[in-house]
Amino acid sequence: MKIKEILSSVLGFLLVSTMFIGCGQKAQTTTNQSNEEKESLLVYCAAGVNKPMEEIAQSFEKKYGTKIEYTYANSSDLIAQMEVSHKGDLCVLASDEDYQTANKKSLTSEKKDLVYHVPVIAVPKGNPAGITSIKDFSKSGVKVILGDPKTSPLGKLASKLFEKASIVEQVNKNVVSTVTTVNEIVTFLSMKKADASIIWEDNALNAAKDIDLVQIPKEENTIKVVPISTLKSSKDAELAKRFMDFTASDEAKPIFVKYNLKPVK
Repeated sequence: MKIKEILSSVLGFLLVSTMFIGCGQKAQTTTNQSNEEKESLLVYCAAGVNKPMEEIAQSFEKKYGTKIEYTYANSSDLIAQMEVSHKGDLCVLASDEDYQTANKKSLTSEKKDLVYHVPVIAVPKGNPAGITSIKDFSKSGVKVILGDPKTSPLGKLASKLFEKASIVEQVNKNVVSTVTTVNEIVTFLSMKKADASIIWEDNALNAAKDIDLVQIPKEENTIKVVPISTLKSSKDAELAKRFMDFTASDEAKPIFVKYNLKPVK
């Protein structure tokens, strides 16, 4: 074989090898990019429903391959974050009133109702102060912890319940602390740093080993509805709607029930 032919064969082999290596590297790069660019949604979520929403996110990701990232806070803070950042895909707020507030600020789009939020009286395990009704919040010496009436939906709701019972001034004298989320109230009560509070029924039942609850009669109570809604800031409205529909579907309802929430029919 002539030297020129040998060189030509070697060069041809090297060229083909380089092409295969290049294709392999390109395929690997494409795969890496695919993993890095996995679809995701940002959801602003009321802290009181974090447990069922986390489980719903896992089910959704398993079914559709989309990752759900949550920001947890009280509804007032979440609305403020949405308004400032103009980012995010959906929100799950503590009540329809909170949704209306966000909607008036032109932040939300479509919404669906998820579950009922039922206020109850929460007390430390064993109910050492003997709290049996809303009126007992006004008794001398009773230590009360509440949600912040300016920022917390629970705080605002508690204020209305006390107004309805005509005991606002007496209760204010007994308040030892106000906090922003229901999870803080549960921690406070479980450590027996207060005698009573107003929280959501599901949170009280989920913390039953540390606190007890006292039901509020329907005629004295104000039951709320937790909605989920898509945001106008979403960059993928179709995907956001898919998560909203999934969260409100029959497939997700057993998850809410598992965490002592009553789904809206």
